[in-house]
Amino acid sequence: MARTPKVVEDRKEQIIDAAMRVFAQKGFTRATNKDIAREAGITPGLIYYYFESKEAVLKAIIEQRSPLRLMGSLSAEMLAMPPEIFLRFLIRQLLGIVESEQFIGLIRVLLPEVMHDVGYDDSHIVQTARGAFQRIGGFLSQYLEAKIASGELRPFDVLSRTQLLISGVIGFVLRRQILRDPTVLVLTHEQIAKVIANTVVNDLGPG
Repeated sequence: MARTPKVVEDRKEQIIDAAMRVFAQKGFTRATNKDIAREAGITPGLIYYYFESKEAVLKAIIEQRSPLRLMGSLSAEMLAMPPEIFLRFLIRQLLGIVESEQFIGLIRVLLPEVMHDVGYDDSHIVQTARGAFQRIGGFLSQYLEAKIASGELRPFDVLSRTQLLISGVIGFVLRRQILRDPTVLVLTHEQIAKVIANTVVNDLGPG
């Protein structure tokens, strides 16, 4: 049977979902394509038709199941919202993705591997994670610079504020989902989004 675009896309989704479960169970390093194929209910050889390697599957997970996918789906109307409102919306969406049960399961297993591999430039996990953060940071910086250019925000150190936003989200997620800190578990996504967005742009309105 010919592989139509829908068949190809559905099969890729099946493999990605299976890989997320396998990586969450075994970690990236110990998992194999045979494990992923078994979880997906397909032959190992079929994986190579869609992905050239285990590393390519991880890259697809980051592209399609992480906040990177959100960045490419934002409409012009959303980007035109006032900065504080847009950032609150964006942070809520980011938290919804990152704190989903499937993604958190993956983070809990991969985080120790990332920590172990930090400093090793050839680590695929570290490079993939670093690249994802850099792309998210690039998107946020571009957005804030556009708002400065339009006069909606006063000039400021965009790099520092961008990293503050990213680090704020990461900090809340780690304390909530890894440490299970009751101090922050009681907060809603809206409350977290509001405090981070206010911290980033509250004092930067047009003069």
